Amino acid sequence: MKLLSLALVLALGAAARAQTVKSCPSGETDVCYSVNVPDVSASSGSGDIYFQITGPSSKQWLGFGQGSSMEGANIFIVYADSSGTNVTLSPRLGKGEVQPLLNSAAQVYLLDGSGIANGSMTANVRCASCASWSGGSMNFTDSSSSWIWAVKDGSAIDSDSTSANLNQHTDMGSFTLDLTQARGGSSLNPFVASDATTSAATSSGSTSTATSSSVPSSGANSDSDDSGGDGDVALQNRATVAHGVMMALAFVIFFPLGAVIVRLFSLPIWAHAGVQIFAYTMALAAFGLGVWIASTTSQLNNAHPVIGIIVIALLFFQPFLGIIHHNIFRRTQRRTVWVQGHIWLGRVLITLGIINGGLGLQLSANTTGGEIAYGVIAGLVWVAYMAVVVLSAVKGKEKGHKGDHIAMDGGPVSKESTAEVRPL
Repeated sequence: MKLLSLALVLALGAAARAQTVKSCPSGETDVCYSVNVPDVSASSGSGDIYFQITGPSSKQWLGFGQGSSMEGANIFIVYADSSGTNVTLSPRLGKGEVQPLLNSAAQVYLLDGSGIANGSMTANVRCASCASWSGGSMNFTDSSSSWIWAVKDGSAIDSDSTSANLNQHTDMGSFTLDLTQARGGSSLNPFVASDATTSAATSSGSTSTATSSSVPSSGANSDSDDSGGDGDVALQNRATVAHGVMMALAFVIFFPLGAVIVRLFSLPIWAHAGVQIFAYTMALAAFGLGVWIASTTSQLNNAHPVIGIIVIALLFFQPFLGIIHHNIFRRTQRRTVWVQGHIWLGRVLITLGIINGGLGLQLSANTTGGEIAYGVIAGLVWVAYMAVVVLSAVKGKEKGHKGDHIAMDGGPVSKESTAEVRPL
């Protein structure tokens, strides 16, 4: 009889304990995500749920989200705070393949047990707004609920701001969780209770009811240093789009067009100069935006901004080289080192600019379709540009043997029009 009573007590105690489901992405050591849905939330379809994000403190940030893709996802990012011993929880909304925006309407709280210790970063979270959000909703009894995850390797962010700029993830994926297996208990913090146990995969861990101090995640509910934080990220996203569009127009359209316009349409040299100056002005404006974006996101040492700085710096010398070789050619009708320098530097910089545009799309986490479209269009333009270069050089050599003057690009210039230097 005593054994039966003890068994009943244990059974009732187990029933009151919180159940959790857990997923640890393959290929990422010690990165795991766990979820608990209290009985009252599962029954009502609203209210609090609890989740835990854990991973090595060597990660720059850890991400966890509700949804099957970034578009419309309810995302939670965890990174080291300014002390280096605690974490900042940043609730964000996914808007596609761009940096997610701060979700100032989110009701999320960091719980006891959160922090950085022994090489591990942990966030125990109570979410009071995970049943629905701007862009989606979740059924707390869904046996196949959709979730996404992402991590970024690198040095710690060390910020208390929930709108800190994030570098693109180094790994990401999605999975489903059976929330019927996560149902149970009424703990205020199911991840730190003294009798809590957790097993792998979609396991059922158990805890007893526990009281823990709940504090809002740093800045999640309008922290003072986060006023306008979502606006800052939105401004950065708009600046990124403007930077990409202007650079693409400059290097894929106007620089190549300015290089061949004189040869193709028999226009004076000033048409070439005018188009190139316009393209350089546009590139300078885009360059300013790019430097600002790279500096605020700590990406100045990335290949894309480094190549961009080099290209823009070298472009500065192109007008001067052009003026020098133009004046020399008008007097001597001979190709000089200034001519070769201007021509070949222009060709190299156009090529580097087009390639760097593709690197920029990758850095900004653009869609695969967008990257393919850019690659196809830019590739066709470059091939057409080089075809004109080669054909003009061949034509110039053929006519050069007949006594015509040779222009700086290898093309012919008649004796009557030697004042017009036609670059390519």
